Amino acid sequence: MAEHLSRLELDEWLSGLDPTGRMGAHVASCATCGPVAEELRQARESSLRAPRAATVFAKLEAKRAQPARARWSWHWGGPLVAALAVGLVLVVYVPKGTEEGVRLKGSVALRLLSDGGAPVSSARPGERVTLAVGTGAHRYVLVLAVDEAGAVDVLWPQGGRTSDAVEPGAEVKLSPPLEVTPGSVALHAFFSDTPLLADEAKAGLLARIAEARVRGRGPLDAATPDGLGKASAHAVLRVAP
Repeated sequence: MAEHLSRLELDEWLSGLDPTGRMGAHVASCATCGPVAEELRQARESSLRAPRAATVFAKLEAKRAQPARARWSWHWGGPLVAALAVGLVLVVYVPKGTEEGVRLKGSVALRLLSDGGAPVSSARPGERVTLAVGTGAHRYVLVLAVDEAGAVDVLWPQGGRTSDAVEPGAEVKLSPPLEVTPGSVALHAFFSDTPLLADEAKAGLLARIAEARVRGRGPLDAATPDGLGKASAHAVLRVAP
């Protein structure tokens, strides 16, 4: 088995398709796969609550009840039915706000990892962290950083004026690693199918920072702007004095 489980393997484990128990043991002991598995579990539960889920289950049950008409027949167990149903719901069901025609399963994510590969949300100056993203169905990524004073900088790609292409995956590490400096920061990742202008994203984020201040909140509490790219993710790194 690979160092980390793929999203397909995590889907199988969540559906009960882990006869040897190896995947469950890995999720229980892996600080990287555990949070990803929890994100998938929440996404599955959300999909199963969607109206489309009842229709999918009804069709599967109707298929199971049909008499066999060929030499080969399927034996449908509970976990397999659940796995197929959830898979169909995630592929077919398009949440509100998703562009019509997009049918790929997968969600975007933004994480900070320690040198050992564990997710971190706090650090001390001088420590090193690595940005990791889940790209979903998108190819380009841009990450902006907001400091406590409200300044916005391009964190990745370093010195870039547009987003940059990355390999697809549930956890793609972006190089080079970063050295933590004093002061907490909020990170905003934008995912797109074509390059996104960094200045456009910075302008949108600065507007959200201004809105947060009007409401008596700090720059780190600013929401990620909508309408930039296809999807976004957000994380905060608390830096101890």
